[in-house]
This record gives sequence, C-alpha cells and structure tokens, in this order.
Amino acid sequence: MTLLDLIVDFLLNPWFIISLVFWVIVFIFVFLLRNKKEAYTLFFPLLAMFKTKKLNNLIQRISKKSPRFWRVFWNIGIFVSFGFTIYGFYFFFTNIVNLLFQPSIENAIVPLIPGVTIDLPVFMYLLLPLLFIVTTHEFAHGISASIDGVEIKSTGVLGAGLFFLVGLGAFVEVDERTLRSSKFKRNTRFRIAAAGTYVNALTAGVAFLLILNFPTLISPFYVQTIQINSVLTPQDGGFNYGNLESGDVIVAIKRQNDPDNQFLYLDLSQDINLTSILSNSTRIKFTIGENLTFNTYNPSSDSYSKKNVTVGPRYDIGIRYNYIPNGTGLIITYNYSSSTETNIFISKVNGTAINTSNGDTLELLLTNFNLKAINLSTDAGNDYILDVEIVGVFIGVRSNSYWMHRNDFAKFFTSNWPIFLIRQLLWFFIIAFSITLFNMMPLPIFDGDRIVKEIINWIFGEDYKTKRKKKDRLIYKGTDTECKLTEYRVENIEYVKILLKEDNKSNHNSEVLLGKDNYELVDSIGDGYKDTVSVKLSETTKLKENSVFEVSYEYWYDNKRKIKRIVLNAVRVVALGLILLNFALSFSIFGFDLPGF
Repeated sequence: MTLLDLIVDFLLNPWFIISLVFWVIVFIFVFLLRNKKEAYTLFFPLLAMFKTKKLNNLIQRISKKSPRFWRVFWNIGIFVSFGFTIYGFYFFFTNIVNLLFQPSIENAIVPLIPGVTIDLPVFMYLLLPLLFIVTTHEFAHGISASIDGVEIKSTGVLGAGLFFLVGLGAFVEVDERTLRSSKFKRNTRFRIAAAGTYVNALTAGVAFLLILNFPTLISPFYVQTIQINSVLTPQDGGFNYGNLESGDVIVAIKRQNDPDNQFLYLDLSQDINLTSILSNSTRIKFTIGENLTFNTYNPSSDSYSKKNVTVGPRYDIGIRYNYIPNGTGLIITYNYSSSTETNIFISKVNGTAINTSNGDTLELLLTNFNLKAINLSTDAGNDYILDVEIVGVFIGVRSNSYWMHRNDFAKFFTSNWPIFLIRQLLWFFIIAFSITLFNMMPLPIFDGDRIVKEIINWIFGEDYKTKRKKKDRLIYKGTDTECKLTEYRVENIEYVKILLKEDNKSNHNSEVLLGKDNYELVDSIGDGYKDTVSVKLSETTKLKENSVFEVSYEYWYDNKRKIKRIVLNAVRVVALGLILLNFALSFSIFGFDLPGF
C-alpha cells in the first residue's frame, strides 16, 4: 500500500469524517464565544470543553432535597469505591499471572480505540454507555460536593479524541483549591472523590442484574428460541435434508401423531430447547426412528408451517478423524478407547472407497439406523473394526438462538431489537465496570489517587512546625488581581513583582516591584489561614493580558509532606506498573486484533 493509499484510507475513514464534523461544530462555537474565552477550553485535536453555570442550580436543588440521605448514600460509596481500589490491585496482579502462565483471550486488556482495537459498528454501541456513564459520574461529584457546601464552579459538555472522536460527555468542575484546604473535613473529600466511581459501580451492578434477568424482562414481547443455520445432507450425516430449511425458526415441537394442543413451545430461558427435547428431558417422549412435528416460522416469508422431522441415531465410533484435502481418504488422529494419538490413513469404509466429492463418506454410513460395526481399511489391506454404540439422537441441523416475537408490536421492531438491547446492556456493564476499576487505581487525575492520598494523610497526620520560602508566578488574565498561592498557610509576603508583557517586538520584559500598600495577604478560603495576595492597582494602571505576578512568601511547611509523597508515589508506581504490564502482555500475546471486537 502506497503513502497516497494510506492518506486516502485515513481521510475516508468514517470516524475521521465524524471527527471532522465534530471539530467543525466546535470551531463554530469557539467563534461565537470568541469574546467569552472563559466559557471554553480547546486543546485541538485532543479535547474541547464548553462551560456553563446553567446546570449548577439543578445539581444544588437535587442535593438540597434530602441532604441527610445523600450523606449516608455517599458515605457508603467511600467503602464501595475503596473496595474497588483493593480489588483493582488484586485483579491486575492475578491477570498478569494468568497472561504469563495460562494466557487466554478473556484476560486481554486493551484500550478501546476506534478503527484499531474495535470496529466502527461495535463502537456505535459504546456511544450511549459512555455518554451516560461519564455524565452520571460527573453529576455524582457535583451532588456530593454541593451537600457539603463546596462551590461548583461550572458544568458543561466535552468531546475528547485524537483525530478520531472517541468520546462525548458532561463534566462538573468543583473548587478543588478550596476543597483541599482545612475548611472542609476529610470525610467531605472522601465522599466527593468516591461519588463518581460509586455511581459507576452501581450502574455496572444494575446492568449486570438486567443482563441476568433480560429474558424475563423482555418476555412480554419476545421469547428466545432456535433458528436453523444449515441442514446437513445425508453425506454429512443428516436425516432431514429437504424436510427443514436454513432460516426456519423452531417455535414448538410435538410427536407427529399427537394433537396440536400437545405442542411444546421452545423457551431457552426455561431450558426448553432443542437439546433438552431431543434428550427426552421434557414431557415429549419418543424413540429413535419416530417422527416429530416442528411448528416453524420463516422470517423471510412471514409464514408458519408444520414440518415432519425424522429422529435418527447418534453414534459413538470411538475415534477422531479428518479428511485429506482431495477427499479420497481420512486420517484417524485419536483413538478414544485407548486414549492415544494416531496417524492412520483410511481409504475404504465397509469396502466402499472414500470419495467426498461423490458423497461416499463415513458420515453417510452413520445414517444407517441399524449400524453395529464399521470396517475401516487401509491401502495396505489392514482392517480396523469399530464397534459402534448409540449414545443419543440426531436430526442433522446447525442452529443458533433467535428472538421470536410474541405480538405485532414486537414483530414491528424485528428480532434485532432484543439483540441490540442485550448488547447495549453488555457494553453498559463492561464500560461501567472498567471505568470503575481503572478510575479507582491510585494514578494522577484518577479518583483513586485522591482517596489513597487522603488515607495516607490520615495515617501520617500533619506537622506544621517549620517555615519555608517559596516563589509563585501567576498569569494575569485581564480581570482577576487576586493571586491564589499554591500553599495554604502563608505567614508573610517578602515581595510582589509584576513582570510586564511588552510589545512583541521587544525581547525583554520589564518588572515592577509593588510597595506593601499595593497588596494585602488575605484568607480567601475562610479556613483561618491566609492563602491569597490581593493586589491593589490604581484605576490608571492597565496591565496587558499574560503579564505575570511573581510573589515571594514564607509559609508553614508540613514536615511529614516528604514521607507522604514518597509513599504515595510508591503506590502510584506499583499501580502504573501493573496496568502497563497488563497492556504490554496483552499486546505481545494477542495483538490489537481481538476477536469479538
């Protein structure tokens, strides 16, 4: 494939076109909001966020309806979410062991990348779960923050992707700086950090219960039965070629001479299926050689018909074999009676030369109702006599499950509707569970990191006995002259400088040292500690955007900060190592082309 072909394939990829439309819409909104730059954040082509405060009131109203209930609800979430942190370490570790010693495709862990690890049709099933799960996750953070009086700065919508759009959702932005201060108790931070994952875990649990009870929930409209994929010819060992057709849906079964009120209707959720009926495990009893009547439905012609089906014997011949490519013989590869692997070439069955193209096969002999033994002959004249035994019945069809409508309403939506619903529920569970598991791992930006950080702070405590000096630089955005410092317990200010942004033609920026009467150290959070420098500029002073305030100050230092940081980073390294090793092993063993995706 040439470079031009690759470029054309890239440009014609449906996800590129969807992504292109998305980014066009984004840039239209950016243009319309060009005078309100605080209303959006754009990192093309990775992320687009549009902020608003219109949903803030909704979140506050929800939280105020029953604050006591919400506190109990989110307190339970702390234990549930931290439980997933512990389980996450166990899961990723044991999965590594399985990938190393017993690799199975079920253990593969790969990122969901459209066009790489999953195809476009499959990814369409992810859009609704992603939108719902991300939105409820963020709203949970907002509600849990609101009940404890933590300010919700903004809400909004976001789209994320790299060239190909891979996700849409909503977000809630709380005042993180205030939340981390001593104004709020540790339990508040626990509740807020755990809330999103807790709701995701509940979503996964609900989806799992719906999956388990799906046949019951959909039973007023559909029943799960059997559809025939193919009918075996006599040469393939079948007994009903010409009686049944590919595409027939088996609705009900009875003995041929029984009245119609004796029809037994198939229902896979009740274990009434083709296997259970043919094994005489239901009220329909019959013997080999009898005929059954199948009530079938043909979706193509939308018609019902009754078809007589012959019940043949299923033989155990005690060997495993494969035909050679030209079909003029077979090779016995395993002998079950002696539990040994073999490599015996057979050219004749009961004196008839094997020729699959002419229909002379071993399977044709197995359609004999009175077969007692089989004589297999080699080219060298050696004969092998196989005693055969009837182990069950056989009708000679291949089948799959089918959702049969119960009424015209369900018929209108076709049998594909339950398939769509169950796949949607499966992806709801997979996405919700995966986000819950990954999000509770202690890695930066993940909620699990916040919880583990709080636990470490709780274990080691705080020790503010020494003072240190620090410099912060804060960019002036055109309106706010309050310099919110990175430390919370500031003792005094040494100096405040303004690094003025000069004309682009100049390579040097001038600086202005402010007098002490031009700034004030204040407690902007309200926790009893000073944390912000309020700069007072005269009305005639006009600062350009992106000018910089440089603040040198002295603050109280937590002497246990270093050990807490070491412990937290050690936990992070272990968590990151486990996840990356899972990805690496999955890719090296299975690659990105995973079946089922």
